[in-house]
Amino acid sequence: MPKILYSRVIDEDPRQLKELEKRHRYTHLFQRVRMLRLLKSEECHNLGEAARALGYSWRQCQRWFASYREGGLEELLKSRVGERGRQELVTPEAFEELEEAMKKGEIATIGQADEFLRERHGIEYAHPDGVGQLLRRRKVKLKTGRPRHEKADPEEQETFKKTSPTPSSESESATAASR
Repeated sequence: MPKILYSRVIDEDPRQLKELEKRHRYTHLFQRVRMLRLLKSEECHNLGEAARALGYSWRQCQRWFASYREGGLEELLKSRVGERGRQELVTPEAFEELEEAMKKGEIATIGQADEFLRERHGIEYAHPDGVGQLLRRRKVKLKTGRPRHEKADPEEQETFKKTSPTPSSESESATAASR
């Protein structure tokens, strides 16, 4: 395998790289620019030395250098923080439709939400609580009415509400009686 002359392969000037390093000092991209500067200025003669100087693995520096060769500084300094981790299964359209169904009262439980996404959009979560986690991440709370006893008579309850004294009228009558 031929030896790479990094000082010739890297197009940027060491002073330019030093300025770029200062600009990215408090970001995760700082070490990438520093690696290029060390190689260009020949403070480090290969990726292994640069990796030891930076405290990274040789393989990580190799990946950074490969991205630099592929697309230059622009590619090297492309932040991929948003690409990390698992991607969301639910599409914006599916989530919007789910929210509408919840507002209409068609969906009252996480199980129903899971079923809705599976049947209408083909989105299937591996674990039953996947939809619950989705709703918590999006800060959506299932809205349900207050529970009613199965033997409760709605007409009787309304009559009770109309005929029973309100707390404010009780306190008024108590103050009037004490005068």
